[in-house]
Amino acid sequence: MIGHGWRQHVRLLVACGLLVGCQSAAPVRHTHVQQPPPSPVASVASPKHMAPPRHVVLKKLPPVTEPTAEVMPVAFRQSEPTRPSTSANDSNSPISPPQPLADAANPDRNGELPRPMVPGESSLDPPEVISRSSAVDLQDVIVSVNQSYPLLVSALLERQVAGGKQVSAWGEFDLNIKAFGIAMPEGFYQNYRNAISVEQPVFRNGGYLYGGYKIGDGNFQPWFKERETDEGGEFSVGAGVPLLKGRAIDKRRAAIYQADLARRAVEPAVRSQMLEFVRVASQVYWSWVAAGQSLEAQRDLLRIAEARIQQLQDRVDAGDLQRIVRINNEQLIASRETKVIEAERKLQEAAIKLSLFFRNERGEPIILDNSRLPQAFPDYTTVGPRQVEADIEYAISASPDLAELNLIARQVQVDLQNAENMLLPKLDAQLLASKDVGAPTSDKKDKTPFELEAGLYGEVPLQRREARGKITTARGKLAQISAKQQFVVDKVRASVQDAASALQAAAGRIERAQANLNLARETRDLGRLQFEAGDITLIELNIYEQSVTDAQLLLIAAQADFFSALASYRAAMAIDPLEGFQPNP
Repeated sequence: MIGHGWRQHVRLLVACGLLVGCQSAAPVRHTHVQQPPPSPVASVASPKHMAPPRHVVLKKLPPVTEPTAEVMPVAFRQSEPTRPSTSANDSNSPISPPQPLADAANPDRNGELPRPMVPGESSLDPPEVISRSSAVDLQDVIVSVNQSYPLLVSALLERQVAGGKQVSAWGEFDLNIKAFGIAMPEGFYQNYRNAISVEQPVFRNGGYLYGGYKIGDGNFQPWFKERETDEGGEFSVGAGVPLLKGRAIDKRRAAIYQADLARRAVEPAVRSQMLEFVRVASQVYWSWVAAGQSLEAQRDLLRIAEARIQQLQDRVDAGDLQRIVRINNEQLIASRETKVIEAERKLQEAAIKLSLFFRNERGEPIILDNSRLPQAFPDYTTVGPRQVEADIEYAISASPDLAELNLIARQVQVDLQNAENMLLPKLDAQLLASKDVGAPTSDKKDKTPFELEAGLYGEVPLQRREARGKITTARGKLAQISAKQQFVVDKVRASVQDAASALQAAAGRIERAQANLNLARETRDLGRLQFEAGDITLIELNIYEQSVTDAQLLLIAAQADFFSALASYRAAMAIDPLEGFQPNP
């Protein structure tokens, strides 16, 4: 009896080995598992991304798609500019399967529409490669941010985190293998039981498929006769399916939908952070350019005083000027040297701040020297009221914050759908078929015939407070999200309006500062003639010279403010940072 029982163990182990071997050879995604229906989280094309300028060798970030709220259940719906829908996955089904993780890096760009042009953009093709001896322009900084900025790299790694959670959620539908072996070699009833089974949860209807094999040999208690099988054992297959509660959605599928939406929400979140990083980097870059221009203006002023040292000394020696005039000029030189030192420090400070964004291929900060400064600010154009209104509508439709909120709202919709399904009573149908093989174990042959078993199982909590509480929570969250969406719309509108106002004000300041500079230069030139003629003193001439430098600094500040406002304008409109650069003058 004992030896015969252990033969059953050996047979079971062989069956386990064959099953595990088949399982390991099978693909990860089992073809017999039904896939979920298409998603209502429709993907809408983000603002068109122009090809990055070709004078830089770069690794551009994957374009990001912002899902749109085609069927939003909340009070707010994100407005859209007139553009065709690019979604190929629209469906009446309320849920969708997770897409492969590589989808975010290879979106379908067909059907994208161009966005409005903004000031400072150019369609000119820049040189093919960047020369490391040339001036660093804004494009170089933005490319560096996209490639190496640590905080952006950290944000991009959130894709991996979300992808891992998505894979983990699918673990609820893994194929499960169960087995046991029980031996009772001593006692009045001596028997041996071995069994192995596999169960595959089904995604679409929330049911499961079952298959198993068991063998029971020996003497069994009369009340446990179902444990006994024919000599060859018993094979069985079965299926279960929910008819009401858990059919359309359940906790496992809700977790998958949540993970899929969370992965999609990473893209607008990354895009939002990237736009902010580029905005700050752009403003730091223009501060660096302004510091370089200011230093050059202070050096020009110092060179003027140094250039007339010998001229004044000759006139003092000739008795044309008093000795105090030469001393006054030396005072001016010392004073102007102090301002040059201050300007150099400001430039160094700006370069150090810029190094946080401008990095080499290994991600190490680079402190740029003065030779990498551009010669001047680019030309500028401002925006009119009509363009501002059109840009506001575009900015609202392209806002990554709104896209992220839309996806969060869809996550809450999944919670609401699952909670509403929980109100239904549980009613499951099950079907089990089994057949013993081999020599009969008894003269009755009661184990030999094919057996078919079907049943219905019901269950329902009378109060169903858990479901009602979750419904109340989900509806409250949707109302909260609707309020946040409205605030984001107002915030985007205010950001565009504020940046446009700053652009217009800076453009007006540039015009007046340029006129002031021209007049100051004219006054200085006349003052030099009067000084040479002896009509004014060196102190008065210094006032005229200083006024030119002051006018230059005002112009530089206005230009820096304009391009800083332009960076804010582009960020508010959610424009691809690598799109539409203006070449160096």
